[in-house]
Amino acid sequence: MNGTAGIELKVNSDADRKNASAERYAEKSLNKYFCLSLPGLFGGLLAWIIYPPLDAGPFVAFGLCVFLLPMLLQLRSSLLNRLNDDIERSRKAYVYSSIALAVLASMLLLNGWCDKSPQTVMKATLVRKTVTRGRGVQHILTVASWRPGRRTEDFYVSSIGFNRFVVGKTIRVQLHRGFFGLPWSGNISPE
Repeated sequence: MNGTAGIELKVNSDADRKNASAERYAEKSLNKYFCLSLPGLFGGLLAWIIYPPLDAGPFVAFGLCVFLLPMLLQLRSSLLNRLNDDIERSRKAYVYSSIALAVLASMLLLNGWCDKSPQTVMKATLVRKTVTRGRGVQHILTVASWRPGRRTEDFYVSSIGFNRFVVGKTIRVQLHRGFFGLPWSGNISPE
């Protein structure tokens, strides 16, 4: 009886080793699929820097959800020890996610690059200046909004230009309609 239990244990041990090896292979192969999303991610960041949308929140939230979804599905499969069974689903999720990110980035880049509408200059009062530190330093100007239903607008500026702005004074914001009707901001300067 002990010999049978030992053999049975050895068989289970071999199966566990094979399964663990297959899971490592599955994780390694999914790392390549993760790299597919990087062009869309960096393209979206580039678009946000060059042609910052006036209402960036929904685009950032959508992009973040699309970027994280395949990783969450992979993590779930891994925690449930189903990564081998779900590998094809995870691969598809990474591919579709990368396509969605690339489309979003392309849309934001084309929205600014193809925009031939005349720019308008809005004047607004600077309400607050904020410096946030995290992975990087961000310099944010908060101005009184000129749009109905909104109190304030936030604009990210460089550290060099940040010191030129004075709270309570008027600033000038160049606005563009956007090729796809998604308004974006251009140059921001003190008046």
